[in-house]
Amino acid sequence: MQVSAQNASQVLKITYPESRAIFQRENDNTSTIYLSGSLYQPVDSVRARVQAEETGQGLNTNWTTIQRNPQGGIFQGSLRAKGGWYRLEVQAFVGGVSIGGDVIRKIGIGEVFIITGQSNAQGFQNYGAVGATDDRVNCVTYDNSTANSLADPPAPTFQQLSATSLIGPRGQSAWCWGYLGDLLVKQYNVPVLFINTAWAATSIKNWRESADGQITKNIFALGTPNENFPIGMPYANLVIALRYYCSLQGLRAVLWQQGETDNSPLHSTRKAYAAEMQYLVNKTRADTQRYPAWVLARSSYSNFQVSQDIIQAQNDVINTYNNNVFAGPFTDNIQIPRFDDVHFGNRATNNPGDKGLNDLGQAWYESLNPIFFSSSRPLPPLPQPTINVTCGPAGNSITLGISSLYKSYTWSSGQTTQNITVNQPGFYRATLKDNIGNTYLSPALDVQAPIQPAAPTISLASLPGKVIDNQQQICADSTLSLIANTSVNSTGVWSLSTTNTISKAITLSKEGTYSLQAVNVYGCESAQVTSINLTVRPKVPTPTIEQIGAYSLQAVLPTPTGGQPDLFDWRRAAEVIPQYGAVVKVIVSANYSARTRTTYTLANAPNLTCYSDYSLPKAFTFDRSNGGLSVYPNPSTTGSVTIETIEDLTNANVGIFSLNGQQIFSSQIPLLNERKAIDLSGLSQGVYLIRVRSAGFDISRRVIIDR
Repeated sequence: MQVSAQNASQVLKITYPESRAIFQRENDNTSTIYLSGSLYQPVDSVRARVQAEETGQGLNTNWTTIQRNPQGGIFQGSLRAKGGWYRLEVQAFVGGVSIGGDVIRKIGIGEVFIITGQSNAQGFQNYGAVGATDDRVNCVTYDNSTANSLADPPAPTFQQLSATSLIGPRGQSAWCWGYLGDLLVKQYNVPVLFINTAWAATSIKNWRESADGQITKNIFALGTPNENFPIGMPYANLVIALRYYCSLQGLRAVLWQQGETDNSPLHSTRKAYAAEMQYLVNKTRADTQRYPAWVLARSSYSNFQVSQDIIQAQNDVINTYNNNVFAGPFTDNIQIPRFDDVHFGNRATNNPGDKGLNDLGQAWYESLNPIFFSSSRPLPPLPQPTINVTCGPAGNSITLGISSLYKSYTWSSGQTTQNITVNQPGFYRATLKDNIGNTYLSPALDVQAPIQPAAPTISLASLPGKVIDNQQQICADSTLSLIANTSVNSTGVWSLSTTNTISKAITLSKEGTYSLQAVNVYGCESAQVTSINLTVRPKVPTPTIEQIGAYSLQAVLPTPTGGQPDLFDWRRAAEVIPQYGAVVKVIVSANYSARTRTTYTLANAPNLTCYSDYSLPKAFTFDRSNGGLSVYPNPSTTGSVTIETIEDLTNANVGIFSLNGQQIFSSQIPLLNERKAIDLSGLSQGVYLIRVRSAGFDISRRVIIDR
């Protein structure tokens, strides 16, 4: 079972299709690419597009949403595009913003062929085959030439068709198919995929008998341990390819090149060969419940002999009405003499007829002409099954389930049930078969540890990663932005009463107790819940501004704030001035305003300062007539007066004198920078002098005590 190494920052990974996969186009030059992959973080949607590998090799598509709110750590969808050779790009989105993506290079929409027949279809190494020069000519890499397995191939992989490639499951070398692929790509500007199920030395009887489940004999190996073909063969490779690769990739046609053995040494009759050939065509359709097209080469040359009966038998099947069988090349006159008694080959010399494999590829190309492509009925790829993922009741396992529409289920982990439960990391994919035997591959789920997420912690959005206390407070006109600290494949579920919000981040404005639980892409929740209590402080009242002295303004609150202490921010017009008390000294004519600044305390939480709105502006006009010293009220009916000086004085001496100059009272004030109350209640009614002295300042004023 494959386990992938996931990058901590990775959001998603495309797990299907593989690079160089080619999907059969329909006759309108379009096809559907079915795609799927694993998600490692919760996302809102997944979008995809294709972009031509090189300019002119396809038609780019716009971003298309292939799935909204994908669940269970899997995304899947489909994309329709024109024939071409593409980069497949996928991006994940959260809140409309792309958070990551993945790219698979070299995905094709083009032509898919299954090659079958005998040795001149299978090919051999060291016969001078030339590989395809175009990167868009590809083949399946699966090698079943020795194991002769009757099981499905592994998940498909592909390669560019080089000279020595094994064209899975049995094709030896590029043979003529690399040359043919180059011609088709050049003509139609779409990629080509070959799958080769041909088997050397087979007769039409071997194909028919093995299709019926019979053991069939190799007439060239009678009396040897290898006289019997392996069980199911040679037909098994063909029907597996039709049920497996054709389901996944689609198919244009089966290319058949056979007849040499039925000419020599068998000398089959026209009637017998035609009947068995048609039987084989019909059998592939019955065994798949689909209707693949066939293209039959007219071939019989063997040991310098040709058979008109074999050629006519092949023509009889081709000419059967509505048979979806088409004429392939007539090969009996190509490269005479052959590379050996039967087979084509490319000689190192360049005389006419020396490049038999190239000539064979050219003949196939001329048969696969525009009339064939417009008349044949291609088989499109079948939709990929849907896999559902749910978390187990304990939260530490997940259940993977697939629709009951299928006959058999084989998981990569070995289970064979429709639903499986897993509690270990791993790469899980199901191979499914319908009642006919056609094969489907489910999306792959890359399960990452831990399956059950750990309890989350909470941080301020402004200080991510730093865990905060569970007691928090905010001002009435503000919000609290929080981050849920969870594992990379999880997000947070925030709860207040009956309301749930699924998000990594949340912004709160209402008082209450909020709980947070982690939930991962598989739908599993953390066992523990983290809580936070939010206190919302009331709106701080806006003060009003009063002038209470020649140089003093006072901020007055309409109601108590409940916090402490109450300070004030003062502005002169739009300029903030560095004074914070309720009373400020001003000596510049301007409009003044203030706002309340109140601090609240809360156990186990930092102090919080909230602000009111700024007050309406209060106009202040500087009065120069008092000469720099203001005494009020004057007269005083209480015996108490307030003094203010225009300047801030240090070590100021305040003296009270009678009119005849006798000093009655004296006080030393270290800093006289705001109004100062002077208590004269002990003096009798009358007129007195108040004298304020400091360095560079000496001013006196009369004051009247009038009780």
